[in-house]
Amino acid sequence: MIKKLRLKNFKSHRDTELNIKPLTLISGVNNVGKSSVLQSLLLMRQTFKKGRLGIGLDLNKPLVSLGVGNDILYKLTKEPIMSIEINTDFTNYVFRYDVSQALNDSFIPAVEQGLELKSISTNALFNNDFQYLSASRLAGVSDYPLASYEVNIERQISLANGQGELLGNFLHTYRAEPTFNYRTMGIDDEPIALLDQVVYWERLISAGITIDVQQKPDKTGFSIIYGSKGQEGKKSIEGLRAENIGYGVSYSLSVVTALLSAKPGALILIENPEAHLHPEGQAELAKLMCLVAQRGIQVIVETHSDHIINGVLVNCKRFEKEGRGIDRENVSMYYFSGQDEEHAVIYEEVKILPEGEIEYQPKGFFDRIESDREYLIGG
Repeated sequence: MIKKLRLKNFKSHRDTELNIKPLTLISGVNNVGKSSVLQSLLLMRQTFKKGRLGIGLDLNKPLVSLGVGNDILYKLTKEPIMSIEINTDFTNYVFRYDVSQALNDSFIPAVEQGLELKSISTNALFNNDFQYLSASRLAGVSDYPLASYEVNIERQISLANGQGELLGNFLHTYRAEPTFNYRTMGIDDEPIALLDQVVYWERLISAGITIDVQQKPDKTGFSIIYGSKGQEGKKSIEGLRAENIGYGVSYSLSVVTALLSAKPGALILIENPEAHLHPEGQAELAKLMCLVAQRGIQVIVETHSDHIINGVLVNCKRFEKEGRGIDRENVSMYYFSGQDEEHAVIYEEVKILPEGEIEYQPKGFFDRIESDREYLIGG
């Protein structure tokens, strides 16, 4: 797993160092560098997949597109060297790039050319044990393309920009694959087929939802078909397109699928998992992320939701009380509050204490409800 990530002179990160745990939560106000943390990892992966990481950094496509060198360099630096340091269980990687040589180019040369990268593919960031789902992932869509190599060989749910556009192909290919049963945490229970478990967790978001995936008659793509299971004598409904069901169901489907299909040692990056979900659904999704991370799958999340944050804290306490949830030592939580006078990121780690309490609540860290309630009560 990734243990530490350090960014120097990357966008608004003059010098940012984060402890990365099995579950890492990044939150904060808008436009202060949260997404850049995930972008740094995506840049490394997309460059490696093109076979260029030993000589430089490719800024554009397919996972993220950031423009040219001048767009990614911290504006007030006196030394135009941008670096990304990744510390893992086994070794440390320090990648340094001379942006002064490519201010108007989309490929930034490495300071040290021909880096030895033989062992790097053992890290999930660079191999097939990886998924990325962005805030712009597809939803309200029923039809998905065929991408045999990316799904069958690389096991990817996304091709470009974390959209999840291969979800239909992925679910059709791996629908019967045995997965660890997070419903019972594997206690006295057999593994459960991926699609069956996906449906179980989606029903915690939308009661009675049914999901099926079919290959199109011409074999060029796949369709995900929804329905509603009849409860207490009510008739069931079948054959619903994603466009005609609650948006949150299809928007969360790729996230749930990525989490349930991951094996220990995998890495999943997720932006705004909470989008379009009712608070109850967000709480269930937070629980699933905790169970997955506790099992040894690394999940890095950018979120704007207090329900996700509180859901994680609840599962930290639940682990102490019941042994089900997540050990607080396996969670790191960061709050990005703004930028200083030199336009560099201001951030702090929010420490989790026993009982799911936090050591200190930074100003602005999901305290809006409290301030509004105080005003309402105070008249």
